[in-house]
Amino acid sequence: MQQKIVIGRGAAFLSVLLLAAGPSIVKISDLPEMTFIFWRLLAAATGYWVAMKLVGGKLGIKEFRGSLKGGVVFGVNLVFFVMAMRRTSAANAVMIGALQPVVLLAAAGPLFGEKPQKIVYFWSVIAMGGVAFSTYASDTTGIATRQGDLLALIGMLLFSAYYVVSKRAREELDSMTYQLGLTLAAAITILPFAFAFGHGISPPSGGEWWPVLLMALIPGAGHWLTNYAHAHVPLVTMSLVNLLFTVIAPIYAWILVDEELGGLQALGMAFVLIALTQVVIKPIESPE
Repeated sequence: MQQKIVIGRGAAFLSVLLLAAGPSIVKISDLPEMTFIFWRLLAAATGYWVAMKLVGGKLGIKEFRGSLKGGVVFGVNLVFFVMAMRRTSAANAVMIGALQPVVLLAAAGPLFGEKPQKIVYFWSVIAMGGVAFSTYASDTTGIATRQGDLLALIGMLLFSAYYVVSKRAREELDSMTYQLGLTLAAAITILPFAFAFGHGISPPSGGEWWPVLLMALIPGAGHWLTNYAHAHVPLVTMSLVNLLFTVIAPIYAWILVDEELGGLQALGMAFVLIALTQVVIKPIESPE
């Protein structure tokens, strides 16, 4: 049991390193948003299918039904995620995403019996203040817009719901079968958005493929690791590990898309990291 917990935490940490590349990869692609998401999902599903066959898994009707709810929530989350990435800075989106632990603190107790110490709630409020300050201090005349920030906030709430649904689903399904099922369900969910926005689902051509494939490979592997870890790591801990995102994603954005951080914005980020680090070191009591 202890070994599985250690492996689960390692998977959670590695998943963040991979997922943090997502905001920058989205910005590199010039494809219409829904087209990008649809083909990213199909490319990832192909990889998951091969991996599932290698480990002897099977995706039947029962397994797909168990994956359906997670796939729908994940698909809608991707819509808001990609739209936000093209309307605000990676740093802003990341800092808004850092509020996810605050949301899951409220859900973990009633749904999974996890009991954080009361001081955790105090530091969560400090973290929310830091996020608000960082967002206010950012440049809204260029890559960062208030519309993009709102989309990122909605995406964060959807991603929190995805965590809850996925932890439930992993009680019945193995990680690779669940990942394949939810990815196919997400691809189906994207279709009405693609047609409603007039983006279509024509396949990419030439150099348009490489950001799609990078997104499927790198963050795609991160999503599988996240769902693997859900079976071995408490929900609150999983969410708190995600705080690494707030440090790693802006570094990727600086390297790949030349995004810079202002001093006041960095100060807000520091407040968030300090506050949420205090949350991380507090033990989470599991139900007896």
